[in-house]
Formats: sequence, structure tokens, C-alpha cells
Amino acid sequence: MNLDDIRKQIDSTDSRLLKLFSERMELCRQVAEYKKEKGMPVFQSGREKEVLNKITAESPPQLEAAGRLLFSQIMEISKCLQQEQLTDYKETASSDIKKAPAVACPGIRGSYSEEACIKAFGDNAGIDYYDTFERVFGAVSGGRADYGVLPIENSTAGSVEDTYKLLEQYEMYICGRLSIPVNHILAAKSKNANIEKVISHEQALRQCSDFLSKRGYKQKAVENTSIAAKTVSESGENIACVCSAHCAKLYGLEVIAENIVDIGENFTRFVIISKELQIEEGSDIISICLSLPHISGSLYKLLTRFYFSGLNLTRIESRHMPAHIKKKSGSDSFEVIFYLDFEGSISNPSVNKLLQNLEADCGYYRLLGNYKEIV
Repeated sequence: MNLDDIRKQIDSTDSRLLKLFSERMELCRQVAEYKKEKGMPVFQSGREKEVLNKITAESPPQLEAAGRLLFSQIMEISKCLQQEQLTDYKETASSDIKKAPAVACPGIRGSYSEEACIKAFGDNAGIDYYDTFERVFGAVSGGRADYGVLPIENSTAGSVEDTYKLLEQYEMYICGRLSIPVNHILAAKSKNANIEKVISHEQALRQCSDFLSKRGYKQKAVENTSIAAKTVSESGENIACVCSAHCAKLYGLEVIAENIVDIGENFTRFVIISKELQIEEGSDIISICLSLPHISGSLYKLLTRFYFSGLNLTRIESRHMPAHIKKKSGSDSFEVIFYLDFEGSISNPSVNKLLQNLEADCGYYRLLGNYKEIV
């Protein structure tokens, strides 16, 4: 028998498998109708364990694990099918985007965050400046600002930890996202300065670590790049800062070196936060965070649910669960929270039902926002 003959037999087998799979899914649909009539839950762990144990026992020794995996996936698809069938669409309450908002911005004039604020809200945005990220969150939480604009991720240095921590602590929503190019320079009061130390935001220092390390500069992290520039302009020490060319000019500094980032194309992604869930028309990005049980395959099963719904996950990462959430949910010391971004709209019935079921099934779940990219 040649390879073509074997492949024809495989194709024929696949056709029979597909027919049997379709028959099984129809039976699962009938099971869902029965459960709905009787008010029974979709997931019944005893039944699943019974089926998987039977499959393992009946499989050839060399296919025990593979057979169990195959039928575990089939049963997961069955659950997705039943959950979608049993879940009704639920309207999500949200408020309108404000037209002339007060905007909280970390840092002072000249920062990259200020640039992001202007890109998001225009030159006439009512921007108030706060010296820490937490005070930006506090301003929005306390009603002194309608929105806050904060960095959440850099293409070179990765996630901004403080923003994630504060999102968890203050339970804010994301109502917009944008990216701006970051072109760092090294600046000081004089080109002839004998630089001993360089200051900037920790992310900016990290983005330029190769340049700074090769020159042996001591480094110190401060609140942000604009505060670093202002500090250098007012200092009598031999210090320099990493900031933008605009920021250096604003505070009367001279450029010592240009284009000092480790990677040529460097972008920072910012999010717009609000106290209430606000969903603008055309929003096509959803962010959620959730916890999963410490059992084999829990993450794999979560990803199956997104694949079943035809959704494109654009980001997934895990972080240690904050103490206040652990206390509330009774989680163990090493519990993590998964952050997920995916393409979709909460008004889409399939997405709407998936989010409802995730909220019901996960130990911890929170919708962070449904928003769009500002370009």
C-alpha cells in the first residue's frame, strides 16, 4: 500500500468521525434541552469522570492518555454548546462617554502621558497633573476627574506593573486605548556636564538599559520622565535624565544623546480609565481578568471556550492575586489572576453569553472594559 492509498483511508476515516461527532453534538443539544426543563447545571463532574475513566479503560495501552485527551476535548466542546444554548442574552448597563471631560494625567507638563491625553481628548482637554499613578486613580475614583490616562505596556520593557495593581485595587474600567511612539534622549543642563547619575521613570531606564549600562551611569527611578527633566533643570548635581526632546526643550535642557532606546521602534500603550463602565459605539476590544482552579487542563479548557466562540485572543498574562482579592475569594497563597484581551463586542450574543458563563464559573471574574483603539 502506497502513501496515497493510506491517505485516502485516513480521509474516509475522518469523514466517518465527523459524522459521528455531528451525531454526538445533536445528542448533546437534546441533553441541554432536558437540563433546561429540569433546571439542571451544564457541568456534572461525576458524569465527566465516569466517561473519561471508561475511555481510558477501553483504549489500547499506548493510546490511553491520547484517548482521554481527545474525549476530554469533545466533552469540553459539548459543554460550550450546551452553555450557549442554555444562556439568555443579557443587556449590559453602561454610561455615555463625556464630551468635555476633566482628565487626570500622571506627571507634569511635557510627559509622554500628557501627549497621550492630548491625542485622546484633543488640545483643549482639561488636563490636571498628579505626581503618582495612584493619585490619578484617586482623582477618578473621587470624582475630581472624569478620566485618567496611564501607561499600561511598552513594546520594549513590557507591562507597567503599577497600572495593573491599581486597576485591581480601585476596580476601574478601561474605556479607551492608544499607543504613541517613544523616542528617548539623554538630556542635561549642559552638554559639557560630567554626568554621574541618570534619573527617569523605571520603564524609561529599562528601555535604555544597554546605552546607560555601557557608559557606567548610576541610575535612579523617579515618578516619570517629565519630573526627571524638571528635577535636572533645578539641580546643582551632575545628573542627566532620560526624556523626550519636547520635554528637554520645555525645561531648558541640552540634548547629550539621541535615539538611546535599546530597540529602534519603541511604543508605549496607554489606557483611559473611568469610574463607570462606558462603551462607545464601534468598540471592538474586550479586557477581562479572572482566576482558574488549580486543576489539570483548566487553562486549556478556558482557551477552548474562546476558540469555540470564534474569538481572537490578543493578550493573556498571569499575575499574583492581590491580598484583598485572596481574602474575599478565600484563595490560596499562590493563586494567580489571568488578564485577557480579545477582539469582540459585548453586544454580540455569542460573546455576551460567554462572559456570563465565565463570571458564573470562575472563582474571581471582572469585566475591565469594552472599548476601541484611538488612532
